[in-house]
Amino acid sequence: MKKIALYNRKGGVGKSTTTINLAHAYAREGLRVLVIDADDQASTSNGLGLTEDYPGKVLLDCLINEDDPYYAPIEQVIVNCEYETGTVHLVPTRRSASPTGLTSQMGYEFRLREELARVEELFDVCLIDCPGSTSALNPYARCALVAQDIIVMPVQMQKFSMDAVYTAPEELEEIRRYKEDIHIAAFVPTMVGTRSRGDLTTVEELVDLGREVGIPVLTTIPYMVKVQSLQRESRPVIDHKGPATDAYLKLAEEVLAL
Repeated sequence: MKKIALYNRKGGVGKSTTTINLAHAYAREGLRVLVIDADDQASTSNGLGLTEDYPGKVLLDCLINEDDPYYAPIEQVIVNCEYETGTVHLVPTRRSASPTGLTSQMGYEFRLREELARVEELFDVCLIDCPGSTSALNPYARCALVAQDIIVMPVQMQKFSMDAVYTAPEELEEIRRYKEDIHIAAFVPTMVGTRSRGDLTTVEELVDLGREVGIPVLTTIPYMVKVQSLQRESRPVIDHKGPATDAYLKLAEEVLAL
């Protein structure tokens, strides 16, 4: 099972949307795909059809110590999200399930990696949606970054998102004590206005930076007006024909090849 973390400390850059659409792209290909919603905003869980008041077990329940009476193994937390084109398996989260209590638990940073080892043979690919508007100090982010095999960084073509690109290596240093080999494998430009000179110039800046540091820039994801209405209906962008669909399908191939 290849474990791919979608990471950027800046919120609103398209991590959840990218996670959801990659998951659907892989499910369409017949791959067994597991999604971990490690963002306490629960956008991916909501985008895959779970409501804010979802009453079942969530990610936090499989990260607490196994001797805790509320602990549930990851197999009992996974929800099957059925679509005509395939099944997406989800470990959901809920806004009310705050991960801050994990910090009092010795070795919590390794808990997601340990739980994923339980289902290693059941899935081909695991996508981990990391929290935004935080640093790697967030407990979910730490668990996700320790568990991952590959980090893919979605980047919106705006100043603050680009600032996060430059500070990411310093943030990831914080995790190196738990996982020595940690680095960004690729950048993904998201929500790019194909007619915006500013956006296209920033894409070029990202490509130049990637060339300098040896990090490839994958397929550009164009901005799509319809994305919000599709998300409200819990439908992926790739249900709608257009340039964004083609881009996500191509991106799925590129990410899997990393």
